[in-house]
Amino acid sequence: MCGTEYRLQSNRLDLAPPRQHRALISPSANSKGSVRSGVVLRVCCNMSPGLGLLDSAQRATTAAVESLGLPGIAAVAAGTYCLWTLLRFVRADADLRLLSKRKAPEDAFEDKVVWITGASQGLGAELAKRLAARGARLVLSSRQEGALQKVKEACRGKHAPDGILVLPFDLCANYSVMAEAAAVADSAFLELPGELDSSGVDYLLHNAGASQHAVAEETSADVMEQLFELNTLGPVKLTRAALPYMLSRKKGQIVVVSSMAGKVPSPGQAVYSGAKSALLGYFHALHAEVCDRGVSVTICCPGPVCAADDSRPRSVYGPDGLKQQAAAVSTSGKMPLPRVVELMLRAAYHKLDECWIARHPVLLMGYLMQYCPTLGLRVLRWLGPARAQRIRRGESGYEVQGVLAGAFASKTD
Repeated sequence: MCGTEYRLQSNRLDLAPPRQHRALISPSANSKGSVRSGVVLRVCCNMSPGLGLLDSAQRATTAAVESLGLPGIAAVAAGTYCLWTLLRFVRADADLRLLSKRKAPEDAFEDKVVWITGASQGLGAELAKRLAARGARLVLSSRQEGALQKVKEACRGKHAPDGILVLPFDLCANYSVMAEAAAVADSAFLELPGELDSSGVDYLLHNAGASQHAVAEETSADVMEQLFELNTLGPVKLTRAALPYMLSRKKGQIVVVSSMAGKVPSPGQAVYSGAKSALLGYFHALHAEVCDRGVSVTICCPGPVCAADDSRPRSVYGPDGLKQQAAAVSTSGKMPLPRVVELMLRAAYHKLDECWIARHPVLLMGYLMQYCPTLGLRVLRWLGPARAQRIRRGESGYEVQGVLAGAFASKTD
């Protein structure tokens, strides 16, 4: 037996503490057998324990809140938020700021002019196809005109193929070549040739570059120069050539594909890491110079990325020049290409200053180097020799188990 007091007044049922064991029923003037005003009925009946449990829970919650006070409530809220953030971080494949942003709308790049370098294969080709499908006009550049034509033919969208210009040139060429290419790209879709209007280049997407797998002591001076020319000086010179057009219109966005190797020193890729790090320094400084004139800069730092066709070997720089890297090595531990493209377009749409796109442990190392560099460098000194030796042997530097096994083995020797 359990008793709960029910008060039925003005068609409202109120629960009162069960100790009262009574119900006050206000009569209806037109109902037969109505109870006179003021009559109290004692109700004692067998009931479901649900109402009692609910009442107990309400009391316990009230008591807990009263006992915790404002500082306690704040501590509980902070702890809950930290736990939620930790769970998000464990599952993350990009920095949490980027993941907190909504996806770029399908029409975000519609009718925009996007100039993509390194568009003949891999990430550049996938970006071209995705942007064409979203209604963008494209200028596609690399050294391989035939490959660019194939990418153009594969694009489908509102402006394809007529709204796609193939503009081949060498990013390592003289500045005069860059200036000529910038002039052609900016006037490619002008309604009145020679006039600067809203139809110029809206996005300059620096994707061209080359990776490296060679320890520093074995890398030739020629390879060092080539890597910096292609990964750093080329994008810098092309930006210098295209920037006046953007500034004259007071609008434009430069999207730079750097690398997590530019944020996290990468043993076995020292020259490549230095070249990508230089991109970060230059383009952040440039952004600070021109941000008040309508031009913005977004730097994307992807980690290892799967190539569009993983069945083929990949060209990377070795100690003395380009070499073919086995597909089994080049695919391990890397992010899917469509996911990388989606996150890059999201970062560009929201005009983020910088974003990191990588899985753990690369993403974790990025956070350590950003917020706790002393600890991050200690981890690198522990893992670095083992990773460098794996790359020297032609093995993958992204297989965590192999790198850890090598690190522990070196400590026990």
